[in-house]
Formats: sequence, C-alpha cells, structure tokens
Amino acid sequence: MISVIVPALNEEAHIEETLRSLASQTQKRDEYEIVVVDGGSTDGTCNIAKRYTNKVIVQTHPGIGGARKDGAEAASGRILAFTDADTTFPPNWLDTISENLEVYEASTGPVIFQNGNIKTAILSTWRTLYRPLNLLNFYYIIGSNMAVRTETYWRAGGHSDVSLLDDYDLSVKLFRKGTWSCYDSRQEVYTSSRRAHKLLTYGITVAYGHYNYMITKDYDKLLNYPKVENMMIKDVLTGSKWGKNALTMMTSVQTTLQETMKR
Repeated sequence: MISVIVPALNEEAHIEETLRSLASQTQKRDEYEIVVVDGGSTDGTCNIAKRYTNKVIVQTHPGIGGARKDGAEAASGRILAFTDADTTFPPNWLDTISENLEVYEASTGPVIFQNGNIKTAILSTWRTLYRPLNLLNFYYIIGSNMAVRTETYWRAGGHSDVSLLDDYDLSVKLFRKGTWSCYDSRQEVYTSSRRAHKLLTYGITVAYGHYNYMITKDYDKLLNYPKVENMMIKDVLTGSKWGKNALTMMTSVQTTLQETMKR
C-alpha cells in the first residue's frame, strides 16, 4: 500500500486535476490510498476532494510541513508519497515509486513546470545546484515529488511544523540518518508555474529560509515568513526589515553550501 498525501488550502481551481491524475494511475486503485489534509479551506476544495480520496482530514499541526505530518499520521501505507494540490502525474508515477522503494528508502525525481517560460527555466536551473550533493547521498527531495518508506520517515522524525523549506528540512533529516535515497528521471511530476510568477521575491524568500535554517537557526521564521504573493520588488530594494538583508542572506547561504560540499 502507498499512501499519497496532499495538503490543500483553498485549492478549488487546481485540486480536481491533481486528484483525477492520481485516480488514473496504472497501479491498481486498491493498492494505494489518497489522503487530503485540509488547512481550513473556505472554497469547494473539500467537496471536490471527497469525490476522489480515501480520507479528507483536518490539519492540526501548523505549517505545510505540519499538514504533511498529519497526513502521514493518518496514512495506512508502507510507503508515503507526498505531493502538492497543484501537481499532476504520469500514469506510472506510483508504479515507479513502488519500484524505487523496493531498493531505496526514499526517492524523488524531476519537478517539471507546466506552461514553462524563462522564469520557470531559471527556477529549474536554480534547483539543479543541489544536484552535486547527490554524490554525498544528499538528495533535496522537493515537496511535490517525495516518496519515503513509512518506517524511514518516522525514524528520521518526519516533517517539522514549518512552511518554508519543509521539504529541505526533511531531506536533511533523512541524510543525517544515512537514508539510502535515489533520484529517478522517470519519477517526474508536472507542477503549476505560479511559484515562478514573482521570481525575484520567490528567490529572496528561499534565501531568507536558508539563512534562518542554517545561520540563525530561528525556525519560527520558517513558519511565519513574508509570503511571496504579498511581496513587491520595492520590499526587496528598500529597507524592509527582511529585504535589506537579502544580499547578506544569499552570500551566507552560498558560503554554507560550498562548505558543506567540501566536507
């Protein structure tokens, strides 16, 4: 049994396509379950989800990471597959995960942006900067395409109650436990390009997350942070309380990653 966990909050516009894609897998439907974790939607998200899923539960832990953890706690499967509510999948996605996790403890693969453009190309290239760390058995498992054995997930401590870098945090936990992971190009997903709409502010937000994760270790700021959709370029260029430190954050993150690779 594979448990597919989908956190959602007011995803009426996207979640039906996601769930239809999951319901159309080549794997037999009784061999996997779909668990939607609702973060308090006020639109039709839950009504749509109930038509396709095994379980729709109410989120209790804070943050996106907390929602993923809620789903893991409610799951019945030997394997946990995490994704997002604006993502679709090739028909053999779950079969590929099942095959990978017969050998490995965790797996990931390409996250391909729908409606690609120059912004999505830049963001995709940015994410490949972590790829050399695979040689050290560190895999940055992106939240929309993450699979892990249930036993391994809980041994590593599961997701933390954060929103920003919840997937990176779990990747670090798995690495520290010596988890044997893989990147499989066949395990691809197709996700919304809306995250790349405000590329500059998105990049600063991610740098903000890494800075507080690796440098200040102020994890509360990974739960309560400036949201990309609410930010303007003027916030980055002017003396806002976080934007004014953008260059410092980026430099610190780059230095820390370089030092990690040298080790």
